[in-house]
Amino acid sequence: MSDADRYPSAKAMGELEALAKREPSAERAKDAWRVVTTAAWNPDAHAVLDFARDKELVLPCEQTDSRAPNLTWTNPLDGTEMVWIPGGPFVYGTQRKTATLPGFSLARHPITNHQFQTFIDKTRYEPNPLHGESTDLYLSQWNQDDVTSLLSRHPVTFVSLYDALAYCAWAGCVLPTEWMWEKAARGPEGRTYPWGEFVSNYQQFAHVEASGTCEVGKFGHVRSPYGCEELMGNVSEWCYPLPAKAPVTALPGPNDLKLPKAGASELGSVRGACFLRGSAEALKGHHRRSLTTTRRNQWVGFRVACVLPVRPAE
Repeated sequence: MSDADRYPSAKAMGELEALAKREPSAERAKDAWRVVTTAAWNPDAHAVLDFARDKELVLPCEQTDSRAPNLTWTNPLDGTEMVWIPGGPFVYGTQRKTATLPGFSLARHPITNHQFQTFIDKTRYEPNPLHGESTDLYLSQWNQDDVTSLLSRHPVTFVSLYDALAYCAWAGCVLPTEWMWEKAARGPEGRTYPWGEFVSNYQQFAHVEASGTCEVGKFGHVRSPYGCEELMGNVSEWCYPLPAKAPVTALPGPNDLKLPKAGASELGSVRGACFLRGSAEALKGHHRRSLTTTRRNQWVGFRVACVLPVRPAE
């Protein structure tokens, strides 16, 4: 067994040691965050996390004061504003069962066209051609190869589950499982809707019954119990697919899920009512929908999550 196999995070530890000797700066924080998130799936990732915390290259997300506002932070790799969702019990499903999830961070908004354009510019991402009938639909709402200025702050759509996972890998993030998503939407008390129990005049609370997407942040006055926005309305969102018998408490895995073989298909989950919907049922936090994982359409986007209990140094 080689040293790389025996100590997979050895390179990451060396990079962090060098970063710890540099003066604190935004660039150092960004570099450290990239190292930590890249090593997150290594079997010895705990050593990387412990060292980074000890050297204050990352900061804890846990808050000692339960009355304090929810902590927010910005991912230096893609500029996404993240909201910390504290660990603890939550209510899920139509039967209001309870489960407990560890703390995680979830993006306040869905990923925008501008952010996805930046991802393509930085990585030269080319999607896998094994997308069947959706192959030619990739980013088909864009004008030729670039997103128009009018859609820049709209959620990215016409992306498959695998396109979303590729973005997550670049941004040092993951997709939330549908149960992480539901906890963020309903809170520990299990709200029916992200904004509470009432549904009259729901167009005041979500971008629904519309002909297309809108800019993220348009409904900034409506937030989930933890502070996330647009979990209902605008776009439905891809969630990380868990094995059929996985417990509700299971967390997302690596971003390298394989596409189905040619001619085969797999179903994934999307959460949240999109701009086309308008029924009270579709707006409920427990509402679920299945979708072929290679499918691309005008009403599904995604938002990112982070399962690390830390955030970048400031």
